Amino acid sequence: MMLNAHPEVALPPESRFIVELYPGTDDIEVERFLEGLRTHRQFGTWNLPLDAVAAELPGSGEVPYATAAAAPYRAFAKGQGKERWGDKTPRYVENIPLLARLWPEARFIHLVRDGRNVTLSYADVPFGPKTVAKAARLWSERVRAGIEAGATLGERYMEIRYEELVHDPEAGARRIAGFVGLDYNPAMLEYTKRSAAQVLARASKYNPHVTEEPIAQTRSWETDMPEAQVAVFEAIGGDLLKRFGYPVRNAKPSIAAWIAAALGSAGLPIGRLHGKAPAP
Repeated sequence: MMLNAHPEVALPPESRFIVELYPGTDDIEVERFLEGLRTHRQFGTWNLPLDAVAAELPGSGEVPYATAAAAPYRAFAKGQGKERWGDKTPRYVENIPLLARLWPEARFIHLVRDGRNVTLSYADVPFGPKTVAKAARLWSERVRAGIEAGATLGERYMEIRYEELVHDPEAGARRIAGFVGLDYNPAMLEYTKRSAAQVLARASKYNPHVTEEPIAQTRSWETDMPEAQVAVFEAIGGDLLKRFGYPVRNAKPSIAAWIAAALGSAGLPIGRLHGKAPAP
């Protein structure tokens, strides 16, 4: 939302289709791509006419896949009177090598949040892992994938902690803008007004704070996560928490925590996550 509020940049809703429509080769027939896009669930949330995408491509024949996959973004940006575009699909952290190869000029911002608070967030939505062990595994795998891919990208990759961004939004926005070659614009901090229309109803439903001023946390693992769950999470992801400077309660996980982590990772319903209690 902050980047989309910048007068030069457009960021649509999550896509997923870049990876899911990738044919395994670097060229694709225009007709095949447009048909795949037409039926793709995520593209349907963009409210973007397929004709607008087709106008960005030749009428037929093969084109580089990067050209085809960029067409929806170019059309979306034009609809906002902008030229630059980006993507904010979280699961793409697992696909950075492919994306970096398709777009050699692309830059990658890895926004990392304390995994224990990420885990609590999963408890409040109908998707994602529902035990602390599985949430810790997913967070660790994705964060580690970003780190490992970023190590090969040099200056094309940056990391920033979510907590730092919300603590000082202007400093974070300036750093991000500079990283992608933009001049900082105060409009980035007016995203609650300028970008609110881009927030999907589904996102607002599951995260009612998304269009509000940034806050460090709506739920805190320090008060809301049972001690046993904290121990399990730290048994799995403690090394990564430490890497990003997050405090841990268990410098050395107990045997019980290791066993619970192993059983939960194997699928046993140990350490199930529970959503917020309904308001009285």
